[in-house]
Amino acid sequence: MSRHQCPDCDVAMERVDYSTAGVAGATSRARIDDPRKSGTLGMGGKTYLYAYLCEDCGLVRFYAE
Repeated sequence: MSRHQCPDCDVAMERVDYSTAGVAGATSRARIDDPRKSGTLGMGGKTYLYAYLCEDCGLVRFYAE
């Protein structure tokens, strides 16, 4: 079960792949590199962004995990 809820519909959002290349099947992950221990997001080091979709309204949000 997803831990992310759509702020508009209040339903669980589903993790989905996304493409930055414009080519079908070419998925990628965005990475945040932060050498500081505390990090920009309070995570430090390398953090990946994942896309979550609300199937009801189509909202897509990216979360650092």
